[in-house]
Amino acid sequence: MALIVEQHVVADMYPIAVTQAVSAGMIVELSGGLVIPATTGSVRAIGIAGDTNATTAGQTTAYSAQVVIGSVDADTARTRWTSNRVSDMYNETLGSGKMTVYNGGGKFWISDDLIDNASATTAGDLLAVSATTAGEWGETSSTAANDLIGIAVGGAQQYPSGVPGTDTADGSIAIGTPSANDLWVPVVLRI
Repeated sequence: MALIVEQHVVADMYPIAVTQAVSAGMIVELSGGLVIPATTGSVRAIGIAGDTNATTAGQTTAYSAQVVIGSVDADTARTRWTSNRVSDMYNETLGSGKMTVYNGGGKFWISDDLIDNASATTAGDLLAVSATTAGEWGETSSTAANDLIGIAVGGAQQYPSGVPGTDTADGSIAIGTPSANDLWVPVVLRI
């Protein structure tokens, strides 16, 4: 999981190509009417991906048997793991061919693996599309409306689950394995 939605203003939907890999929490834009990760330094970002579009069976986890989907012959068969819902198993766009895209504002927690230098991010940092990795977040000094995607409202930290414990500052157990690898940055969306 790369995105925790705390509040949102608009949850829109746009078509996505089945071959386009996008993870929830990435900054996205449109290309030819289809959702893609925002290109590095992009000023055409339309929002945050709310779903994950996996492009290979290797990105899914098996709960039961595989089924063949859209096969022309045995040599070109595409398989997917079965599960309780068509949209499960890290490909939440498979059933509809559309991706949820959040825009218009809101507060989101973005996993640190989608933010350049997340460990150095602090409250008040301005965020834009990464200058080095498509779809990821990066710090910016620009306040131009077409550059600014969000503002960090806290530093990288463990996300509290609400279950009593000792992992987080508020006295709860963190989501994921409590370590430096499971950190989240709270962000207010400015698109």
